[in-house]
Amino acid sequence: MYYVYIHKDKKTGEIVYVGKGSNFRYCGYNSRSSEHASMMKSGKLEYIILKYFDEEEEAYTYEEKITNQYKMLNQGKFNISIGRRLGEETKIKISNILKGKKRSLETKELIKRNHARPHAKEVMMYKDGILIKRFRSSRDAGKFAATQGICSYGWCGRSLKTGESTKPTKNFPIGGYRFVYMDDKIQSRKDQCI
Repeated sequence: MYYVYIHKDKKTGEIVYVGKGSNFRYCGYNSRSSEHASMMKSGKLEYIILKYFDEEEEAYTYEEKITNQYKMLNQGKFNISIGRRLGEETKIKISNILKGKKRSLETKELIKRNHARPHAKEVMMYKDGILIKRFRSSRDAGKFAATQGICSYGWCGRSLKTGESTKPTKNFPIGGYRFVYMDDKIQSRKDQCI
């Protein structure tokens, strides 16, 4: 699930940034300018998610449209480029900003750890103890479950963490699905009842 979000200055009401993200990107500090991150950390910005998308390409298109609108109003000061398209001037600007930038050992270690994440684990979906489908990752499982009316993206993650079966809700009335990482073993029905 993708979304387009804005950062709004609480004091002036100015939109300072338009972005596209997923998960918790809207409130993350990574890949932000120091001024932008400082405003976020000090609580000066309001985070607003404008619209959700199933397809990343749709989110990028919408982000570009909204960024253009705010740029025409002389807002979006932290948007170096419109959407993901970087012009040559912008590439040079970014390159100059990053030249000579020194990182602490702690920061270097953190970057190394973040880039050394293991590959996504395969996920299996069960109904009444019967394997229904396999997925390459939890993201694929969540996306499939939400689009097929099985359960919400969040319920898929909850099932993976807690081992509980999905419960019926207003939007997903069936329930009873269980998502398990490939390397975990699903309990038999007998074990589940104990």
